[in-house]
Amino acid sequence: MSLIKNTSYYTLGSILPKIGAFIFLPIYLKYLSLTDYGIVTSLQVLNAVFIVLFTLSMPRALYRIYYDYTSKNEQRQLIGTVLISVLVLALVSVAIIFLMHKQVQKIYVSIPFYPYYSYAIAAVFFQSLHIIPSIFLQIKERAATFIKLSVSLFFVKSLIILLLIVKYGRGARGYLEAELIAAIIFLPIYYYIIHKEIILIWKKQMFLNVLKFSLPIIPSILSAWILNLSDRIFIERYFSAADVGIYSLGYQIAGLVLIFSIAFKKAYDPYFYKIANTEEKKKAKEKLYKTNFVFILILLLVSFVLSLFAREGIMLFFSSDYYNSIQIIPVISLAYLISQNSALLNVMMYQRKKTKIVMYITLGSAVLNILLNYILIPRIGIMGAAYATLISFFAVFVSSYFMAKKTFFIPYNWKGIIPAFAVLVGIYLAFKFNEIENIFLSIVLKVLTVLLLAGFFYLKNKKTVLSFVKSQK
Repeated sequence: MSLIKNTSYYTLGSILPKIGAFIFLPIYLKYLSLTDYGIVTSLQVLNAVFIVLFTLSMPRALYRIYYDYTSKNEQRQLIGTVLISVLVLALVSVAIIFLMHKQVQKIYVSIPFYPYYSYAIAAVFFQSLHIIPSIFLQIKERAATFIKLSVSLFFVKSLIILLLIVKYGRGARGYLEAELIAAIIFLPIYYYIIHKEIILIWKKQMFLNVLKFSLPIIPSILSAWILNLSDRIFIERYFSAADVGIYSLGYQIAGLVLIFSIAFKKAYDPYFYKIANTEEKKKAKEKLYKTNFVFILILLLVSFVLSLFAREGIMLFFSSDYYNSIQIIPVISLAYLISQNSALLNVMMYQRKKTKIVMYITLGSAVLNILLNYILIPRIGIMGAAYATLISFFAVFVSSYFMAKKTFFIPYNWKGIIPAFAVLVGIYLAFKFNEIENIFLSIVLKVLTVLLLAGFFYLKNKKTVLSFVKSQK
């Protein structure tokens, strides 16, 4: 199955939940106070750390290690080994967290461990077991099955959330309960689908091979968490959970940049390793060069569109309590644009198994991010968190770019990227400093601008785009 087809599946699967999320979000926020929403988003941020603790990133190693084993029997044993390892580790981690709950609660001083932390941690336990079948489906390029599961999970979870917070008025507690219930419901479904691909056996050597690959990734993931999410902890400490809610809304909307990029990456990672490891080096790099350029162009347009329509989106769908979120969206959209380019560079380094390089880069940037959050947030509030994120992501990209040159490097088409970026920034600034008061007229003019730009970019890069499409057949 081609990269285009898989990316289309993943994009559809990402878009549907995101559309659903934004249909449901105004409803959620009608029944959740600013503080409730701040509690939910704060704990969702913390869940990213717990998921690493519960798995040691072993499932992620499957992307690279799976094809090191050539026989079907060994591949099934590998899945079984990872599953048993994650299950044992997650159980031990949950026990330790509950025993140390007083210390854990100090992360967010205004959020009680019971019931909020406890529900979030229990949900993460089951979600950590979802990861293995999800990654397996991506490795085997079973994109349609993956998407059906993820979309179904999203809508079931959303309906339970609506039931608990709208009908029963359970606020943040109900939201977290719903996440736990949905995770439990879907666990047996995930494993029923792939049960024939698992031999429940624990192989020490396989475990060590997986751990050797995954352990150096952990500091990178934790550092990425600091870069993406730790700012909520600073905001909650210096201000309040309500301010976390305002910041998180802007951050969540900017995260729509990830709709296409995450969908693309789900298809791209296995595709990259397959091309890099099975085709002649020069031919492989030429194919990946075209793929990367098309991806970056689309990402530029998505980031631009989100920034351009930030004001209209917030004013139309959310109360005035959230208007301060508008200023967050362009900064974080740009930060995400940069971070997704760094993700392309990381794959180049992972191909040469240079996971330690990625680790050192992200560790350094995480330290920078903490320092910037500490300096900027007390002085300029939530915008300080946004600027700290942008600067830190840029530092990651610059460092990764120069280090990737020493590995399986795929050059950037800077002659095409820089002019496109300059045009988009110029148009964004023109609209920003000449705002149209009539919101509907503003939307019409911006939509026309986006359509013209998309057509212009396509015609300008038609040869490269068509060449890319042809290479996927």
